Amino acid sequence: MYKTQMNDVVYQIWPRSFKDSNGDGIGDIQGIISKLDYLQSLGIKTIWLCPVYVSPNSDYGYDISDYYNIQPEFGTMADMDQLIHEAKNRGIGILMDLVANHTSSEHPWFKKAMADPESKYRDYYFFQEGKNGKEPNNWISVFGGPAWTKSNRDNEYYLTMFTPQQVDLNWKNPEVRQEIYKIMTFWMNKGIAGFRMDVINIIAKAEGLPDKDPHKKGLQFAGDLIVSQPMSHEYLREMYEEVMSKYPGLYLGEGMIVNKDSCAQYCGFDRKELDMMFHFDLALIGCGPLGKYDFTKLYHWTIPDFKNIFTKWNVAAYENKFWMGNFLSNHDNGRSVSRFGDEKRFRAQSQKALLVSTMTAYGTPFIYQGEEIGMTNMKIDEKDWEDFEAISDFKMLKQMFHLPRFIRLYVIQKMTRDNARTIMQWDSGEHAGFSTKKPWYLINPNHKEINVKDDLEDKDSILNFTKELIAYHQTHSALRSGSFKPVMESHKQILAYVREDENEKLMVLINLDNKPALFKADDYQEMRTQLCNYSTYGPMDKKMVFRPYEARIVKLVSQNP
Repeated sequence: MYKTQMNDVVYQIWPRSFKDSNGDGIGDIQGIISKLDYLQSLGIKTIWLCPVYVSPNSDYGYDISDYYNIQPEFGTMADMDQLIHEAKNRGIGILMDLVANHTSSEHPWFKKAMADPESKYRDYYFFQEGKNGKEPNNWISVFGGPAWTKSNRDNEYYLTMFTPQQVDLNWKNPEVRQEIYKIMTFWMNKGIAGFRMDVINIIAKAEGLPDKDPHKKGLQFAGDLIVSQPMSHEYLREMYEEVMSKYPGLYLGEGMIVNKDSCAQYCGFDRKELDMMFHFDLALIGCGPLGKYDFTKLYHWTIPDFKNIFTKWNVAAYENKFWMGNFLSNHDNGRSVSRFGDEKRFRAQSQKALLVSTMTAYGTPFIYQGEEIGMTNMKIDEKDWEDFEAISDFKMLKQMFHLPRFIRLYVIQKMTRDNARTIMQWDSGEHAGFSTKKPWYLINPNHKEINVKDDLEDKDSILNFTKELIAYHQTHSALRSGSFKPVMESHKQILAYVREDENEKLMVLINLDNKPALFKADDYQEMRTQLCNYSTYGPMDKKMVFRPYEARIVKLVSQNP
């Protein structure tokens, strides 16, 4: 069971925008249940479910006020139990989000800490006195502005590394850690398949929470004081002993500023910490050093840039014996075809090509809802922004960089998380088959052309290609656990690599360009195309032209000595 989960394709659901069952315009658990047959038909074996716990929604579920109950707009605990049971009946496991770096300011622990200065819950969080009429240190929050929020007492602040309503937990307190393990145990006993752990590499902070570069003016990002502190590994090893070793499942870490060395520490095969990690180097391609709202590179990137990041991470994971979760789109990042493909001229071809790269990389493939039909970003007006990060950074880009409004609009509209949170496009109807009434958020107008119903009826659609690709991945061991070797590394258009185990040797070839690309190889006696993202294709030749975004999985039959 454990190994199956490690190798199978994961489908990520952001519940609020997935499917509404009761006509209130908000996606819910019964809506997900109604689509389990659809997910099973895709070949999905694991669902990553974004938070459905009780939350005031300052950051749409990533600010949790009750870890043991379900947000009423999503349903009830009975609905959640039914989802776990119905999914299991279809051979699908549920991976839940564990948000353990912070709680909502509405959580009972924090309310008790605020109400009583002698409460034990004061030590569940970070409370400190301000300095010189300002915050306790010069850290900037991830979403912009000071990383501290003023409490209800004179000159007292508490640490909030994200929104002011998301209060950082003090993992140094063993009672906090035990509370987290109790939460995990509660859900594992319900039969879920494991957890995706939100920003798990910042649960430990530098002792004393010192200033970052105290001689510099202004707020600063305290990366080296919060990211992958040594104690984070101690805490995760304790979590392994207390929970993960007792409940076989899938335990996935999401972190900030991860690199190949830190991933090897967090999820190396012999580390007894996590099973896998995400990296964000592809998601941040073309961004400046300060992250996705750093416009200094104007989001320009090249195919060699993409190849270099893709190849280095795959090689590092294989050679250093750690496992990665591979994705190109999720709830925090825009649609993959808009970011990496050509959504206007070659939407179908480029989305299929990108799916091939995800499905054949070394690690576990992740598909985000709508990616299987090639959903795209849309230009979202300022009045429709829901993303706290985008709204906050729109202000910060003016305050810190004095950018004119038209540039700030360009930056936010390109990178806002709202791009990934538009309504799932089930059909071409008025509400895209999502609900019987106007949804809580925007529907992309292109749902009339891009939707599940139409794709199901088109044998050459992105959706039907995704089914074929997942089935191929499931039945070919070289793609599930084989070695990874890059080839044609200097080619300026084609991403190429070999996946091999004792059963087979496969070469993956993907033209990442919207222009034809020349392929030339003399090493192999015979190459047989197993899968191609174009519906019509000829045999593989040692010298041939790949069409725009053409992708092939090729079986290497024999090799010249």
